[in-house]
Amino acid sequence: MGLKKLSAVLLSLLIINLAACGSGGDHATPPTAEIGSPDAINIPDNTANADYQIIIYGNSHSSQLGSLLEALISGQLPNTTVDTMTIRGRFLDEIVAQTGSVDKLKERDWTHAIFQGQKYSQSGAKTYPTDATERLIAAAKAQNVMPILFPEHPQRGNPDEGQQVYELHLSISAKQASCVAPIGLVWNRLLEIMPNAVLHQSDGNHASYAGNVLTAMTFYEVISGELADTLAYNPALTLTEQEQALFAQVVTEVLALHPACPSE
Repeated sequence: MGLKKLSAVLLSLLIINLAACGSGGDHATPPTAEIGSPDAINIPDNTANADYQIIIYGNSHSSQLGSLLEALISGQLPNTTVDTMTIRGRFLDEIVAQTGSVDKLKERDWTHAIFQGQKYSQSGAKTYPTDATERLIAAAKAQNVMPILFPEHPQRGNPDEGQQVYELHLSISAKQASCVAPIGLVWNRLLEIMPNAVLHQSDGNHASYAGNVLTAMTFYEVISGELADTLAYNPALTLTEQEQALFAQVVTEVLALHPACPSE
């Protein structure tokens, strides 16, 4: 994405030894843009907007994302306004089936849409449909909204799950082009260099506060096109200055090697 994209590419040449991780999948009515058509390929680039309007579709894994994004963006980009809204449900196919959920994409001039909650099999033994997710991507692009898939972080002690879920979301983007935030890859990398970091709640599934901040920093860079490792210390976040700096550096490192949005 212009100079920001170039800077990320140049940064990637300086980085080595990155671990991998993953993202997920689900179903409903067919996408509105035929696979392979220009509408299925093109992704609006709204990173340079001065007013970020972000709609989030997802479950408990994305419940804290909106407020953290508002804190990060308003704290770092004072000339940019930001507002978020979350459409909640268990899985994306169920959310799409709810009357009016997809139409929410038409109700405001959204700049970005984040989609989390694609069903997937942890064992890999079952394949779930992804047509609901594809439909949401297509509907977002039809409104000139930048779509971003949110592959969930892996459960504690299972980094391979992160890679599995990430690859699933890449397969969705291959059919209906979308940005894919490499959340699992970021988590795996952070735990590789900081193994004592507490990114999960006690259930080993949901993100702790620190885990939610790490995820939000990843979306900050994808949404704004600004490198996360340039984030200034934000006292609104209850993490130390050293923790915030390390988290941000890992986010930029991973995104340099695994860009969220397909290159044109």
